[in-house]
Amino acid sequence: MRRFVRAFQSYFPALLEAKAWAQRRYRLTCKRPFEPDFEVLEGFLVRPSEVLIDAGANRGQSIDAIKMFLPNIMLHAFEPNPLLAQRLVRQFSTSHALTLHQFGLGDMDTTGTLYVPFYRGFMYDGLASFDRNEASGWLSNETLAGFDPLHLKLRETTCSVRRLDDFGFSVAFLKLDVQGFERPLLEGGKATLEASKPLILMERSPDAEAYLTGLGWQHAAWSQNVLRRGSHGHANSIWFHPARPDRVAHLKIE
Repeated sequence: MRRFVRAFQSYFPALLEAKAWAQRRYRLTCKRPFEPDFEVLEGFLVRPSEVLIDAGANRGQSIDAIKMFLPNIMLHAFEPNPLLAQRLVRQFSTSHALTLHQFGLGDMDTTGTLYVPFYRGFMYDGLASFDRNEASGWLSNETLAGFDPLHLKLRETTCSVRRLDDFGFSVAFLKLDVQGFERPLLEGGKATLEASKPLILMERSPDAEAYLTGLGWQHAAWSQNVLRRGSHGHANSIWFHPARPDRVAHLKIE
């Protein structure tokens, strides 16, 4: 069913924008994040010197989700896609305790090519990646009804990339959704991770998961208001370090 919906939105992007607007108003009104995993932030304790990080802000869904539960804690959101970054600046121009960074995070300070897939002129911004194969590989006849590779185009744009360690942040919470770039981001923030040991919400990534495990992190799945230790979520997993039990003290754990 979803493959037909994606095909429809490729032909009628204005309808998708209207749907996204309505969904956002509903989520904000009912205080329901776009993904339930963000509910782990309800009751989460943050020290005065600590900040929150949103790596891969996309269209602002995770900014909204984080701010639902921690509206007064400084959030630093990173989005390398200039088409989306400019939109975020307009969308959150009056938001409190939020800094938007129009570049990505990685394992070195550099510039890179961001690949943004367009199908029939419709931007699949959630698939944009610094990895060309990652950006183009997901769209297929299995995910998009009537898929024709002749209509798939990758728009290349040059973006700046910096290391998380460059900022000297004390991080309480880190959300990662960076389309295959999770491990380089973590490697560029190793000192920050080891010093802060933040709670991490990360999209499934075997390479990045192995890296976090090697640093002593443990994973869990958020399900029915319970953190299930040793399990993985379908889309995301919650990562915590046993040296910072306070990061999950507010949660029911099984």
